[in-house]
Amino acid sequence: MVREHLTGQRDMADSYPRSFVRRGKCLEMRFLAECSLSDLAALQSLVVSTLHEIEIFMPHDEEYLSRIFQTELSVLGVLAEEKLAAYSIIRYPGMEKDNLGRDLNLAEEDLKKLAHLQAIAVHPHFRGCGLQRELAAAHLQVLESSGYEHICCTVSPKNPVSLNNLLSCGFRVRALNPKFAGWWRYILYKNVNWPMTGTGMAATGDETAITCLNIECQRELIQRGYEGYRVEWKGEKSEIFYRKRSTSSMDSSSPFIP
Repeated sequence: MVREHLTGQRDMADSYPRSFVRRGKCLEMRFLAECSLSDLAALQSLVVSTLHEIEIFMPHDEEYLSRIFQTELSVLGVLAEEKLAAYSIIRYPGMEKDNLGRDLNLAEEDLKKLAHLQAIAVHPHFRGCGLQRELAAAHLQVLESSGYEHICCTVSPKNPVSLNNLLSCGFRVRALNPKFAGWWRYILYKNVNWPMTGTGMAATGDETAITCLNIECQRELIQRGYEGYRVEWKGEKSEIFYRKRSTSSMDSSSPFIP
């Protein structure tokens, strides 16, 4: 298959690999080719085997992963001593049925401009190092350079740590629906014009905190025009905070666009 190449991404590719240090180890972030498929599949299997809740992470088979590799810059990895420590996958669903923009009632023209942050996985030895945020931020820059305007991803309500990481990258909870064999998933949305951070947002004065596992109350709030934007922990319980989305502006640069 001829590898696809999205306009404006060549400079992005040239800026890698990038080196940084975590926990005294030198790590390298770089785009991966299909020759890394077996390493990626092995890390995926390891991550799944360590989950306390199986529905937190939906694994993909090697045929699916092979198709992902056919699109340039779609797989980004972090390596420690040439061993895969984490990876991120982006996907361009086009008009396929699983385009998450359909969950948000986006117009057909917007569905064509939407990309998925499909999956991020981190080796258990490197959890707590900020690699999920690092990979998400890096891949969001790829999407910004590609001409895509809308970005979606899914997170389990049973995975508040990943939810918090993605909200910190500027995503907002816009839906909470059953997906993947009926497992509940937050549908997170981000416009490429929004800040790459969850801070500095104007308050609306109408904020509600709900435990992440209270599905029905969250769905009711979302139906009333609220969006989830931050997570806090109270002991072992996690709460997600919702605030009313502003209807005063349709500016796509605003995190509160309806």
